[in-house]
Amino acid sequence: MHLEGFHAVKHALRFAPALVREVAVADPAAALALAADLAPDVGPWLADAVVRPVAHHTGVEAVARRPAPDACVLRARTSPLVVLDAPRSGGNAGAVVRVAAAAGASGVALSGGTLDPWGADVLRGSAGLHYALPVLGGVGPTDVRGPVVVLDAGGEDVPLPAGAVLVVGSERHGLSPAWRDRADAVLSLPMREGVSSLNLATAVAAALYRSSGRPPSSRSSAAPVRPVSSISDIGGSAT
Repeated sequence: MHLEGFHAVKHALRFAPALVREVAVADPAAALALAADLAPDVGPWLADAVVRPVAHHTGVEAVARRPAPDACVLRARTSPLVVLDAPRSGGNAGAVVRVAAAAGASGVALSGGTLDPWGADVLRGSAGLHYALPVLGGVGPTDVRGPVVVLDAGGEDVPLPAGAVLVVGSERHGLSPAWRDRADAVLSLPMREGVSSLNLATAVAAALYRSSGRPPSSRSSAAPVRPVSSISDIGGSAT
């Protein structure tokens, strides 16, 4: 896997250093200064990096192996597993991986569609945080165990159990019938009147952080809320 940029390399080195085969920098002094400012823990790796031209503006890149798929999260977990049902945009899918890693999700899985969960656009969108949690592809409704909560229109503001499978469909086609039939609950996100949509990663972030036990912030009576009215309201035109 080609990791582009300082942050992608930083995350791979932090979470899976054994999988990083080579680190390259364009300017060793500049790379070490960047590490000293942003991530001193990766400085020793950059000090030993190969020096060569690097296209990325940070002057840092790496080559790493793809980890073996960890399917254990499909059967048991202590934090939500995010499933994207037929996503279309690699960048948005990668942003979901980044959000899931930040929120402490157990993993991210792609279901249906043709998007490679480890494709270049997805990996770029995650800033290398694929190496912080399992990222799987080809997962269907019969592959998961535990409560399935789908984020979709017509749902309720229900709790997301810690070990749930959170399924988000695309804005164009919504959830597939198979995932809808598998759902144990349908979750919608309250939104202020007049706000028409959230993009995919924002919707996933909102759902995951609401499940973390933090009470939602109080709302003013001047800011009425409404449930998401369609799957396009969750993903906008960005999935």
